[in-house]
Formats: sequence, C-alpha cells, structure tokens
Amino acid sequence: MSRVFGGARWGSRIAVFALGLLVSVVAVPVFAQLPTATILGTVKDSSDALVPGASVTAQNSETGASRSISTDETGAYRLAALPVGHYDMRVESSGFKPTTQKGLVLDVGEEAVLNFTLEVGSTLQEVVVTGEAPLVNTTTASLGGLVSEKKIVDLPLNGRNFLDLVLLQPGVSQDVVVVHLGGGGEGTTYSSNGAPIISNNFLLDGTPTQNVLGYNGASAVGTTLGLDGIREYKVITNAFSAEYGMNMGSQMTIVSKGGTNQFHGDVFEYLRNRVLDARNFFDTSYGQCLASNSGNCKRNPPYERNNFGGAFGGPIRKDKTFFWGVYEGLRQAPRAFPPRAWPTGRARSLRATPTV
Repeated sequence: MSRVFGGARWGSRIAVFALGLLVSVVAVPVFAQLPTATILGTVKDSSDALVPGASVTAQNSETGASRSISTDETGAYRLAALPVGHYDMRVESSGFKPTTQKGLVLDVGEEAVLNFTLEVGSTLQEVVVTGEAPLVNTTTASLGGLVSEKKIVDLPLNGRNFLDLVLLQPGVSQDVVVVHLGGGGEGTTYSSNGAPIISNNFLLDGTPTQNVLGYNGASAVGTTLGLDGIREYKVITNAFSAEYGMNMGSQMTIVSKGGTNQFHGDVFEYLRNRVLDARNFFDTSYGQCLASNSGNCKRNPPYERNNFGGAFGGPIRKDKTFFWGVYEGLRQAPRAFPPRAWPTGRARSLRATPTV
C-alpha cells in the first residue's frame, strides 16, 4: 500500500512540475508581446554630472496610475511595461529642484528616451516643462508604422474595417486574388514585403487573433473588431525583434481601449439602401419595367444595410478600477436581382427555317 501511495505521490509531483514548466515556457513570449511601452533615459545636473539615486515617477494622466524607480549609479533609469497613454514625468533628488515633464505620449511598442537635467536649488522650487516632448526612436531598427487613435477616428473607413488602414503602410499591398468563400477567407488580406498572405501575425493585447486560415481576424461575413474597442495598433513590417515570432511577414500589435477617470462614450448609425446606391450596370430590370409601362418601377432592387452601435466607459473606483463596453451590430438585406427572362420550352424547340 505504501509503495502505491509513494508512486502516486511522486507521479503527482512530476505532473505539477511539468505543468509549472509548461506555464512558464508559454508565459515568456506572451509577456514579451504585451501592448505596452517603455520610458528610459538618464538624469544629470547642470554640470553634466550623473545623478544616482534620483526618484523618477511616471503618472498616467488618464487613469492616475503611477510607477516610480530610482536611477542607478550611472544615473540611468528604465520604466518598462507601461500601458500606452499620456504621462507626466517627475524627477526628484536631494539638493535639486524637482523637475516635471508634462504631455508625454506613449505609443504601443515604443521605447521613449527622455533625459533630465536637474538644477541646484531647494525642493520647494519646481521646474515644470509643458508640451509634448520631442522623441526620436534611437533604440530599435524595426520598420513599420503606427495607426493612432486619431487616425482611426478621422480617416474614412468603408464598412468600419480597421484592417484597411494597414494598407497605408509602406511595403503592404492588398491581395485581390483570394476567392472569398467564407469560413476564414473573408475580410482584408494583404502581403507585407512580398511575403505570403498567411504570414501576418495579429495580436490583440498579446493574444493571437488569426482565423482558421491565418489570413486575418475577420469573421465569416468579413466584419472585424469594432473600432470603438481599439485604441491604436502598430504594424511592424521588417526587422522586428526576437520577442515577436510565429510569422515572417508582419506583426500587428493591437491595444484595446479601456476606461479612464472620466465617463465618455458614443453612438453611431450608418445606413445604406437602394435610394442612396447607384444602379448596377448589368441590372436591366428598370429599363424593362419602363418599356412595359407597368408602373411603380424601382431604379434599384430592395437593399438595406444598417451598421450601428455604441461604446461607453468610465471609472468604477477612481484611480483604481475602470470599465469600457462596446457593441457593434450589422443588419444587411442584400439586393436580389430579378430573374432574367429565359426562352420558353416552345421557343427553344423552334428552329430557324433556312431561306433559299
């Protein structure tokens, strides 16, 4: 009995160890691909000497969340895994005036380099710099582009498909050869720098969202995630770092939108019908109706498309917990062209009589 119990105990230990190893291995790449950003830099005084032990604090002006760190012996600091958004930076050190930088905007996947120069003085005095800090990417050689929240809101999108904005990036070309038969083949498909159309990786908050065929994350009817649920996304088309993988074409990192300390939301409705649409060139029913003088002729067949929805969010507990909800609906009754006039059986049986 003890042998069986001991064997079961060792078996349980091995199973727990294997499960823990699997979780740790799987968690490493997921953590590396989170939709976050980094702020790094150095702190010096007015004589260009390094300032170790200075306190650097980054506070999100939208949610009130803050992170602090102290500079090392070389005066350097690094705040990693920060949620994207607007930040205020504050640097404090004994014997120097506190310095605050306001209006820093962090985009997904960005490594913002922000250096500070402290002035000698009392801690009761403060230096405040307002306005967005000019940032130049000096930490990565990756190629790609950012589709910001402003672009998503301002640029026209037929069908509210956010994937269409990927086509604005250099090296990306839309594929028009794929026959869309549903079941994972719908939506916008594209090639990045000549790679196959199934070589693009789509990450929503670090989670892959490709469909069964690997083209994109569109549904069977071609719709994608609602625009009001996306804050921004970045498309990396070349020379991406080792934290990305799975595909060789491009990497899309999407950041979902979340609530803030302010309540806000929106509603929308887009309508298309036969009155607003042009007549199909190959639809001859309107002309046939006019020729027959049957009356009540419609220029277009019946057609209705309603794309509607809304979003709302805000704080549950200020500076602590937030919510954001999105709904987007599509109701479409596709136009049905009237059947064409085909020869009757008697007409098909008649044969032309040759004349002499």
